[in-house]
Amino acid sequence: MTKVEKFSADIQRIVKRERAEGASIEKICETLTSLFICNAAIPGTLSESCAEYWKRTYIDTAKNPENEPSEKNLTRLCAILGFLRGTDEAEDILTGDDWRMLGELVNYEAAELPIETLQNLMGAIVSKGAI
Repeated sequence: MTKVEKFSADIQRIVKRERAEGASIEKICETLTSLFICNAAIPGTLSESCAEYWKRTYIDTAKNPENEPSEKNLTRLCAILGFLRGTDEAEDILTGDDWRMLGELVNYEAAELPIETLQNLMGAIVSKGAI
């Protein structure tokens, strides 16, 4: 099991448990964001920025917020984690707009990233045609 697969299993369990306990969407997303940041293992604030982008774009604008985070949006979060970890797991779910925004976030955080990490992330973004 890869780190992204484990993350996916963990966040699905978290969502199920917290919904059963009556947690708000904000509380659920806060827990998911914390776990995402820990799993991303990226120096600086890039992982936080990516999690904020995910929440703002997919959770805060959902047509049925009571059903969030949905399975599809959890898969998106996993795909973003895969990107940060240098894998291509579930990346097909990310849109061109997602890749462009990830590119902007990486560019903004570039000074805080180790050069090898920056090269890998930018390589993935370029391969998606986002730059």
